Amino acid sequence: MKTVNFCIATHNHQPIGNFDYIFEEAYQKSYLPFFKLAKKFQFKFATHFSGILLEWLEKNHPEQISALKALVDSGRLEIISGGYYEPILTVFPKQDQLAQIVKHSASIEKMFGAKPHGLWLAERIWEPQLPSVLHEAGISYTILDDSHFRAAGLEEDDLTGYYHTEDLGKSVAIFPISKALRYTIPFAPVDETLKILKDAATKSGENIITFADDGEKFGVWPKTFDHVYKDGWLEEFFRKLDENASWLKTIHFRDAITSLPAEGKIYLPTGSYAEMMEWALPKANIILKYEAFVDALSENKEAWKENQQFVRGGFWRNFFVKYPESDHLHKRVLGVSKRFASAKESLKKTTEYVNAYNHLLAAQCNDPYWHGVFGGIYLANLRHEVYSNLLTAETQLNKLEKKSIFVTKNEQAVIIENEILRIQIDTARGGAISEIDYKPKAFNLSNFMNRIPEASHEKLKSAKESAVESGESKSIHDQILTKEKGLEKHLIYDWYRHGSFIEHFLSKDATLEDLKKMSFLEHGDFFKSKMDPTIEESKGKIKVSFVKNGEVFFDGSSHPVILEKSLTLQKNNLSAEIYLTNNSASTLEMRFASEWTFGLLAGDAHDRYYSSDEVEISDKKLNSTGEIKNIRELSLTDQWSGFKISLSSEKPYTFWRTPIETVSLSEGGFERVYQGSIIFALWDITLPPGEKWNTGISLLAVNC
Repeated sequence: MKTVNFCIATHNHQPIGNFDYIFEEAYQKSYLPFFKLAKKFQFKFATHFSGILLEWLEKNHPEQISALKALVDSGRLEIISGGYYEPILTVFPKQDQLAQIVKHSASIEKMFGAKPHGLWLAERIWEPQLPSVLHEAGISYTILDDSHFRAAGLEEDDLTGYYHTEDLGKSVAIFPISKALRYTIPFAPVDETLKILKDAATKSGENIITFADDGEKFGVWPKTFDHVYKDGWLEEFFRKLDENASWLKTIHFRDAITSLPAEGKIYLPTGSYAEMMEWALPKANIILKYEAFVDALSENKEAWKENQQFVRGGFWRNFFVKYPESDHLHKRVLGVSKRFASAKESLKKTTEYVNAYNHLLAAQCNDPYWHGVFGGIYLANLRHEVYSNLLTAETQLNKLEKKSIFVTKNEQAVIIENEILRIQIDTARGGAISEIDYKPKAFNLSNFMNRIPEASHEKLKSAKESAVESGESKSIHDQILTKEKGLEKHLIYDWYRHGSFIEHFLSKDATLEDLKKMSFLEHGDFFKSKMDPTIEESKGKIKVSFVKNGEVFFDGSSHPVILEKSLTLQKNNLSAEIYLTNNSASTLEMRFASEWTFGLLAGDAHDRYYSSDEVEISDKKLNSTGEIKNIRELSLTDQWSGFKISLSSEKPYTFWRTPIETVSLSEGGFERVYQGSIIFALWDITLPPGEKWNTGISLLAVNC
C-alpha cells in the first residue's frame, strides 16, 4: 500500500495592543472550537501560540491551557516555539533574537512540560543568517512556504519531505509548506485535499507533505466560522484524517526529522510567502505592474506551473522604505536595544533590568511594522502599544542609569529629553519634530500615519457592489469587502511627511479646504532643508537652535528670507520661537503657518477632544475640521489616557484643524482609520524689506 506522512500545524497569534474583545472573539470563534473538535479524534498535529496569546489565555481562559496540556500529554499535540512577542527576528540584534526565542521556549516548557523543538517564524520571513541563531537557541527545525524552496531552484517534485540548511556550520531542518493545501484548506471540499495527499503517497512511505497556516482562518477570517463549524467542513476533515489513517500517517515534525531521511541540503534566499513579497514592494505602481505581470504569465497555466519559481516580489525590509513610520519605529527600537546591550553587567543582573528589557522585546512585535491584508501599521492602537512598551523600557533604563536630562545627537536627528518629555528633532527635515513623547503616560504624541497611495486602492475604486456583497466563502486574499460605502472619496494623499514645528509659507488666499484636501501650495524651501543645530545646556534646560538662509516664491519671483527657529525644553514645557527676516527688496504679503500634528488614537471618542479657554468649540471631536480666529490657546485632551496638551502663543492666531484618515485593507475589508489631527497656527504677515517678524508657541503637557 502506498502511504504518505502528513505534518499539520496551525499558527495562532494576536498582536500586543489588540483590543481584549478581539482576543475573546478569536478565542470563541477559532481557538476554542478548533481544539475542542480536534480532541474528539486521534490524528497528530502541531500548533504555535505566540507568547502574547499564551499570556492572554493563561489569564483569561486557563482551562484552555489545561486542555492543550492534556493533548500534549497524550502525545497528539506538539507545541512549536517562536519569538515570544512575534518579531521579525532578522531585523533586530542577535541578543534580542536569542532572548525572544529562549523566553518563549522556556515559557512553553514550564506551561506544558515539553521542550519545543521547532520554531514558527513570524510571517515566514527568512534570511540566510537565521540557521546559526536558531541552532544556538536550541531549535531543530522551522517551517517555510514552498515558494522559499522554489526560489532556490527546486521544482514541484522536490517539495516533499524536509531539507537541511546551515549558517556558519550550524544546521537546522526546514519543511516546505504546500501552497496547494494552504488554498484548499478550508476553502475547497475536503476530498480535494485528500486527493493532493493521495497523489503524494509512495510505496516507501517516506514522503512528507506539510500544511501550516494561520489558526484564525478556521473561524475568524470573514465568512469562515459558518463554513468551518456550522457547515461541518472541519469535522469532516478531522474525521477523514482518522478514517484514512491506514495510508495517511499524521506525524509530528520533531519525529519526522529523527525517523525519516532528509531530502538533502539547500540554501534559501531571502523570502516570505508570495503575498507578503508582493506587499513589500516599495511603491504602489510597482505592485500594480507586478500583479499585471503575474496575471499575464498565469494565463498559460502550464507555463506558469513550470516557471513560477522565477517570479518573486520584494524583500520584507523594504517596508522601512515604503513606510517612514515603520523605519522610524525600527530605528528607535535599535537605539534602545543598543543601550541595553551596552549597560553595565551589574545592572543586567537586576530584576529591574530584566523587566525593562522585556518591555523592549514587546516593542518588537511585528504587526505595527508592515501592511498587507494582514499587518497592522495603519492601526493606531497597535503602534501605540509598541511605543508604550518602548518608552517604558527606555524610561526604566534611564532610572537604572540615573539619567534625567540629556541630549543625544546623530547625523539625522537631535533628541532632547528630561523626566517628562522626549523630543526628536529631524535636522534633515528643516528641524521638524518627528516624535514627542509624554513619559508619565508612556505615550508618543506623534504616533500617526501619513496617507500614501496603496495598490489596493485601485481595487477599491473598481470594486463592484456584487463583489462586496457576495456570500461566497473564499480565501481572504481574493475578497473585496468594505466597512462603509464611499471610501474612495476619502483617498487623500500627503505630499510631505507631517510632523510638528514645521513652517509653511502660504499665499493669502490659502484655505482650510486646501489643507483638508492637501492641495495647498508651499511657497518656501525650508521644511525639507538640512539644518545644523546649535545646542545649549543649562541647569534643567536644553535649547536647540537653527538658522537657515532660504527662499520664498511669490508671483514668479524668489525672495531671500532668513528663518531662525529654536526649541527650549524645561520640565513639562516645550517653547518654540520663530523669527523671519525679509532680505529681499520687496514687501512680502503671505500667510505663515506653524504645523503641529498629534495622534491620540481615537478621532470620534467622547473622551478625546479639542477645547479652548477663550471660545466654545462646537465640534470638539479630534476628527473634526474647522477654523477658529483670534485665539491664543488650544488644547487637546485625552481623558482615556489621562493627559492634556496645550498649544499657546502670545500673539493671537487663526487655528485650522483637520484629521488624517487613512483608507487601508484588513482581514475584514477596506476601512477608514483615524490617524491624527493636523493643526495649523496661522498668522497673516506683511513684512517690509529688511524687517523681522517673530512669534512663539508653547507646548505644555499635564496629567488630567
